[in-house]
This record gives sequence, C-alpha cells and structure tokens, in this order.
Amino acid sequence: MFRKQGLRTILLGASISVLAAQASAAFAQEGAAAPSEEEESRQDVVVITVDRREQSLQDYAGTAATISGEDLKLLGLQDFNDLDGKIAGLSVSNNQGNIEVYIRGVGSSNNTELGDPAAATHLNGVYVPRPSGFGAAFFDIQRVEVNIGPQGTLRGRNATAGSVDIIPWKPGIGTTDGMIEGSIGNYDEWRLEGVANIAVTENSAFRIAGFAMQHDSYLENVTPRSSELGLTVPTSEAEGVGVAEAADDFGFRASYLIEPLDDLTVTLTYDQIQQKGSGYTGVNFANPLGNGVRPEDIDNPREVIGRAFTPREDTEHWGFKGHVEYDGDGINAEYIGSIRDLVYDYEFVTPAGPYYDGVFDTLGPLDIDNFSRVRFITDSESTVHEARLFSEEDARLMWSAGAFYFTEAQRTFLGTTGDRNPFFTGVEFNQTTDTESFSVYGDATFNVTDKFRVTGGVRHTEDSKDRFGVNARYQFIIGGGNFSCCFGTGHGTEGFQFAGLDRTIFNPDADGSGTLSDREVLAFFFNGVRSFGARDGLDDIYGNGIVTGDALPADHPQCQGFAFTGECFNTFVPALDGRISFAVLGGNAIALQNGSLDNDFVDWRLRTEYDLTENNLVYGLVSTGNKSGGFNDNIPGTEGFGLASPSGSAPAAFDTDTLAPVYDPETLTLFEIGSKNSFEIGGMPAVLNASAFYYDYNDLQLFTLLSTAQVLQFEGIELTPDQLAQLGGQVVGFNFNASDAEIFGAQLEGELDLPNQWSLKGTLLLMPTAKVTNSVLVQDARFQADVDPVNSVNRSIEGNRLPRTPEIQLNGSVSKVVDTDFGSFDGIVSFGYRSSQHLTIFNGVDYANRTNPALRLDDEVDGYWTFDAGAGFSPEKGNWRLEVYAANLTDVTEPQGLIITQFDNTRFFNRPRTFGARVRVNF
Repeated sequence: MFRKQGLRTILLGASISVLAAQASAAFAQEGAAAPSEEEESRQDVVVITVDRREQSLQDYAGTAATISGEDLKLLGLQDFNDLDGKIAGLSVSNNQGNIEVYIRGVGSSNNTELGDPAAATHLNGVYVPRPSGFGAAFFDIQRVEVNIGPQGTLRGRNATAGSVDIIPWKPGIGTTDGMIEGSIGNYDEWRLEGVANIAVTENSAFRIAGFAMQHDSYLENVTPRSSELGLTVPTSEAEGVGVAEAADDFGFRASYLIEPLDDLTVTLTYDQIQQKGSGYTGVNFANPLGNGVRPEDIDNPREVIGRAFTPREDTEHWGFKGHVEYDGDGINAEYIGSIRDLVYDYEFVTPAGPYYDGVFDTLGPLDIDNFSRVRFITDSESTVHEARLFSEEDARLMWSAGAFYFTEAQRTFLGTTGDRNPFFTGVEFNQTTDTESFSVYGDATFNVTDKFRVTGGVRHTEDSKDRFGVNARYQFIIGGGNFSCCFGTGHGTEGFQFAGLDRTIFNPDADGSGTLSDREVLAFFFNGVRSFGARDGLDDIYGNGIVTGDALPADHPQCQGFAFTGECFNTFVPALDGRISFAVLGGNAIALQNGSLDNDFVDWRLRTEYDLTENNLVYGLVSTGNKSGGFNDNIPGTEGFGLASPSGSAPAAFDTDTLAPVYDPETLTLFEIGSKNSFEIGGMPAVLNASAFYYDYNDLQLFTLLSTAQVLQFEGIELTPDQLAQLGGQVVGFNFNASDAEIFGAQLEGELDLPNQWSLKGTLLLMPTAKVTNSVLVQDARFQADVDPVNSVNRSIEGNRLPRTPEIQLNGSVSKVVDTDFGSFDGIVSFGYRSSQHLTIFNGVDYANRTNPALRLDDEVDGYWTFDAGAGFSPEKGNWRLEVYAANLTDVTEPQGLIITQFDNTRFFNRPRTFGARVRVNF
C-alpha cells in the first residue's frame, strides 16, 4: 500500500512541478519570437480527433497513435486483428470471432451478453458494442486512431483502457473520381476493391466503396483419409473436411454529404459487412501438452487434426448513421444518430489438436469421428443518439457539452453437444438482454495565455442492464452391456441442428409444481433441437420417455441405426440382447435466468499544457474511466440464497429466486506527464516525444470460466456431496472484482526525415510494473471442481503480472521514396518487438508443483520480433499504381489469445506470413 501511494505521489508531485513551471513561465516568455518559415519542421501533419476536434498529433497533450489507410494497405494489414502489436501497447486477438482489445494491459475477455469491453471501439465516430465482423471493415479507410488511457469524459462508457476509432473517407464535394483495385496473394487470396466519389450538385456529393475477398485457411487439416483410419465418415481435407481461418468477406459503404446552407452539413452513411468463411476455432494444445510435447517442439502448429465438418461462419453487420453539423456564430451544434445490427452465427468442432510425430498413436477412432459441436449466435441491435454544443476552435475558452444515449437489445445462444460421451450430453445458454446507458458531459479548455492552457471535464453516466433466459447442462445415463454404466450415444452428428433462438420452451416447469419431472426435462431438451443427426441416438432412445430396467423388452430401444460407444449385449436378460438396458436422466441442471443492474458513475479529467516554443509542448494530466459492473448467471439449486435483482422486463415465466452473484464497476485513474517536441538535426526535421504514466486500477474485473460449484465456493457457500452432484459440473462464465492493480511505465516516440527522402519512425514502450495488488483469493479456473477438487480451490494472485503486458515493446519503420523521370518508387519496412508476456492472470503457476509445473498450465509467450514490408510504383504519366507487400516476413507463429480450462489449452494465433501484389487504377 505504501509503495502504491508512493508511486502515485511521485507522479502527482511531478505533475504539480510541471504545472507550476508552466504557470510561471507562461508570462515570462510571452514575448518570445516564433521560428522563421525556414525553421518550421517539414514533418507531415498527422490529424487526430481525440479531443472531439481535429488537431495535429503533435499539438495533442496526451498519448495517441494513428495508422493511415494507405500504410495499412501497403504493409498487407487486412483487418482489425492485424493491428495487434503494430501500435505500442495495443493487443488485439480474435477469440472464436470475438474481438478482444487490450491497451497497456487494460481490457476484457468477457465476450458474453453480460460483458462489456474496456476499450471502446468506434466506426466512423459511432460506438460499437460488439465489433464482430470488423475484419471486413478495413476498406476505403482514411486512418485508424488509437487513444491511449481512459477516455471516459469525451468517449463515454467502457473506455477505461482507451478507444479505437476506424475512420473511413468522407464524400468530397466538387470532385468526381474513383478507383478500382485488384490483388492476389498466397493462400489463394484474391481481393477486389472499388471506390467512386460523385459530385451530385455543387453542394453535395455521394461516395460508395465496396470490397470482396477470399482466401484459403491459414490452418491445414492433415488428418488422413477415412479409409486409412477405418472410418466411414469424411475426415480429410480431400474429402471436404476443412478447418478454420478461411475467409469469404464482402462489404460496402455508401455516404451522401450535403451542405444545404453555408453553415449546415448533413451526412448520411450506410455500411454492410458480411463474413462467411470458417471463422476462428483456435487450436487446442491439450493433447501434446498432456503427452509431454512442448509447443516449441512442434514443427508447424498450423497443421492440425481436423474432424467432423468444416467450421461455418455467417456474420452480417450493418449500420446507418446520420450526422448533422451546424456552424453557428460562436456556438456550434452536432447531432449523431446511429443504428447498428449484428447477427453473428458460428458453428464448429475444434480440431483434435496440432500435428506432431506420434500424435495418431495417442488418438482413437472417436477422437477423429467426433461431432461434439459448438454453436454461437449473437443478434445485437444497438442505437446511439448524441447531441453536442461546442465553441469555435480558436476561442479563448474552447468548450463542449452534450448528452449521449445508447441502447442495445441482444438475443444470444450458445449450444454444445457431447458426441458419444457417457457422462456429458451438452449445454445451452439462451438469453434476452437489454442495455441502456445515458450520460451528460462537459469539457473545456481555457487559454490562460497564448502558451498556457488548462482543461477540465466531467461526465455522469447511468447504466442499466436487464436479462432473462435459461441455462442448461444435460446428462443422460444410458445402460451398457448387462446393465453396466455407461453407454455413449451419437449426439450432434452429420445433419444435426440446434433450435437456437427459435426455442419456444424456456421454463421447463410446465405444471408449475416447482419440481421438474422426467417428462418436463425431456420436453425441454427436445425443444432445443431442430433436427437430430443421421447417427444420433437420443431421439431413438428417449423418444418415448425414460426406460427403466424392468420395462417390457419391446420398450427397450434397439442398439442400431445410431453411433454409440460401449457394449450393447445383455446375457443376463436374453430378451434384451441388442437393446438398451436402461435410459434414465442424470444431473440435468436447468436454471432460469433473471437479473438486472443499475449503476452510475462519474468520469473526469484535468490537464494543463504549456508551449515552451511553437514546437515544444509539455503537459500533465489526470483522467479517469469506469467500466460498468454487472451480474452473473443464476445458479440452479440455490433457492433462498438471495437474488441480485430481478429484471423488471422479464415475463412471469422467468420468475426465480436463485443466486446471481454481482460485481462492481472497475475504475482506472491515469496520471501522466509528457513532452512533445519538433525540431531539426542538421537541417533534418525530427520529432521526439516522451511521457511517463501511472495507472491506479481499482476493482479490476476478472472474467473466467468456472463450474457452478466453484462459483458457490467462491461466494462462501458450502456444498454437500449431493448438491455437488446435482450441479453436475456445469461451466459458466463468471465475472468478479478480483483485485486492484498498478501499471507504471514510460513511452518514447521519435521521427527523423533523412536526406534523399528516407524516413525513420519508432516508439519504445516500457512497462516495468504491471502487477496485481490487494487481491482476493481467486478460484483456479484452470481446474474443474467435479474433476479435480484438490486443485480447483482459491489461490492467491497477489503480485502476479497482468496479462498482455510485455515489459518492453518496440515499434518502428523505415521508409524511402525514389523519384525518377518515369515515376516514383516508395517502400516501407516496419518492425515490432515484444518481450515475454503472460496471457492469463495465473502467470502459468502450478500451485501444487511449482518446481515442475504441468505443461498445460503454461501461458507465457516468449519475446519475439515481427517484420512487415511493402513497396509501390506510381508512373509519372498514368493513372495506375502497382504495389507488393509481405506481412509477417519471418512467419512468426505466436498466440495472441489463450484459453486454459480443465480440458483446454486453446491458442489463437497471429496471421502467418502473407504476401501478394495489387494493381490500382484511378479514374
């Protein structure tokens, strides 16, 4: 506690010292001469909108970064996920279609309907709560802005880590032009993109842009043909069983801008994105790690054991935005209204693991012929309304005040099947969730002198969330040979379909008795299935209800027509030979969901800045951000333990009094001091910026996967053996306030324009401290209570390093332009380095065996370099351009995200080496 206060005091004291120096120097140097025109820096002006107004990046008193659309394209960076590691402190990963963004170690991995991001994503200035499908949004992009540190005052909800804004080009009045571009690359990639800007009238313009892209999978299915494995279902890529990370994307954007009056601008924008590839399953390394094979000993982790069917993604994401700007006499006005609709539908079977020598010796037929499928559906409709008044940018008092209103209506589904698993049949999560947020804010910058400025801002936010639905874990007990236990039957095989969001029965207690009969449980289960698979057995076995051992032989289903594991003989009762001996229900846990949340919080910022000269700025700032709190799933069998707060909008059928644990908002306060400097070295324009920062991170929200038994243990509720058996080991996503944290570091940025049109850029981020403090004991989610109760207990994470926080991160680029009589050549090479980092809060610690930890708990990524390159040629006379690119030149394969549970060590890798060429024709 002393050290935490000490660090904060040091930075705060330094801030005060800087501010005092600014104030005293503001008047003493007011008459200093401005540099001559010849002395002005020749650096390109990078424009950003962090403060909700356009300004040079060098004039912004804070930390931000931007990448132009042209640089993204030239380096072969195709989508949101490729931004990972390209900006110092920014970490992006794709977790089965869910984009997770961390900035300087602050982020969230909660991708459920109850979760919210900690880094706010914006498209064209509009907050987007679910950025799924954004892989196809990177076309006709002007730039991507990354605002680092809490942005709660101006950017609103859930911008604790910062914000990312994808900014497309606007229509240009008075201009009619366009371009068509085509590219090809490895992995059989092709891409087409087109843009047209049309001057409709002298005061209006229309712009339309579109693209289409396909490429083969970045993974390779190396499973042998079914005939070689003695199986009757397709298994190999040649037989049509593909794997994840193939793309089939399409998108377009249409904008109309009109200036009906000299001081009024109206812009209407519609965009639509489609992704229909094979998505992102990740690769589960549980098999090699469980067999003593380390990831670094696997030659190519992208070679995997595919099975069942090719993953299927169907994402459609569209939005409409209306933007009205009025330039008044001293007071300006702005209104933004938007609606966005996302439908994300993904179904897959995870690969059995990566290929390594001897892997097939560890796999049986059921490991390959396994249709244990997963299906995610998210249907999200969100609206944004924002009205803002603001002053002129050159006013002595620059101010902005506004109101923000956001709603989101979600339908979500997650279903799994346990194919031929004797003890696990599957799970279902089927929910309706409504979110509403309202905030008012004000922010002002006062020019004390022409060199000294003070900024203050405050925002008050009220958030509410309501959810109702049902969760279920299924377990059917089927008798094997001579009434033994247990028999596994096919479930989810070829042709199977979930009912998904079309389910009609949510409360299985049809008679309202308060207890569930076998018939009610079966009716609920069958209502969740649209069609059974060709080799499924549950419909045959339970179609007429449960079957007890003493039922008539004719009532015992025959063991044919479906796939199964186990024996199906009955010498004890010859009349039952070849028939199921019994079929009853196990620990089927069905839990109604009914919860709500109301919380409010205040974000604020205070900043001072001083121009030592026209090209030298020093600043100090303090800003805060809040990420909304929430509630967790209701847990079955906990009647009377106390409900968090029932949803007022839930139908009566969802009334329940089971426990739904709650968690509080997390809060981050940033202290930062810095300096921005433009100057010349021997006549060469240069930039050198430096900053130091301290994050005071309170009530950090940790999202993890726990069994319901572990959740109750964490809440301090003791369970009897019967209660533990009744819960059945159902795994749920669980959010809780795990700890505080502190992050301390410094960032150095530089640019230098060398002679002969060479340019160097670089950023160095140092984070020596990024650790957990004041931690509660945390359930070790890497173990499951009903499988390993010894290790699935509370553990200390005190002092652990926050995930995704390498101590050193270096980014840079070298570019060159060569002008000739016949045209201009340009090229760029970018590089990045990250030192080692952990991807989970447990830092790979094996609490039971610290000296020889289990391999499957390893979550450390060693330090590595990446390199990207691109080059282009534009002729002196002509309307075309040729480009070549190579991304990830050294073909580094490292995980960007990681999930560790009792049965998983699933890794989500970066993009492999990709290269190609493109031709652009302008008209």
